[in-house]
Amino acid sequence: MSPSPQDSFADYNFHLCDCGSGFFTPDTGKYQIARVKFGVPLEEVFKNDIPGPLLVLILKLNKEAPYKKDVFRAPGHQGNVKKLIHFLQNGRLVNIDNYSVYTIASVLKKFLRKVPDGIFGRGAEQELFHMIETGTVEEQRDHIHS
Repeated sequence: MSPSPQDSFADYNFHLCDCGSGFFTPDTGKYQIARVKFGVPLEEVFKNDIPGPLLVLILKLNKEAPYKKDVFRAPGHQGNVKKLIHFLQNGRLVNIDNYSVYTIASVLKKFLRKVPDGIFGRGAEQELFHMIETGTVEEQRDHIHS
């Protein structure tokens, strides 16, 4: 039984949801999961919306990471990191419960590390560093909100 566009993957005992970034292909009759693009600007990754699989990783971290120690310091299992990245890049269905929080954090760190010019962009990053080095906290806050 293949899922219809209205079904969520949780209905099929997978903890990965249809977050509006997948699509149904009528010619094949299959539901495609959005592919997560590594190494491209965030504007392109989030062009239509946050990719569902990436959102699921973030939500799992949000739920479980506060109860674990050193989530972003301890490395995940490297074999599982590579496998999960491969699945994300190819739009494959993933049972997220098969991966530890440490593996998921490692995948997200790798995703963010590969964003060209950083997550803020080169210009905004330089402005942020300059702002931090000058002025009082109030001036810094005013500069951010201006």
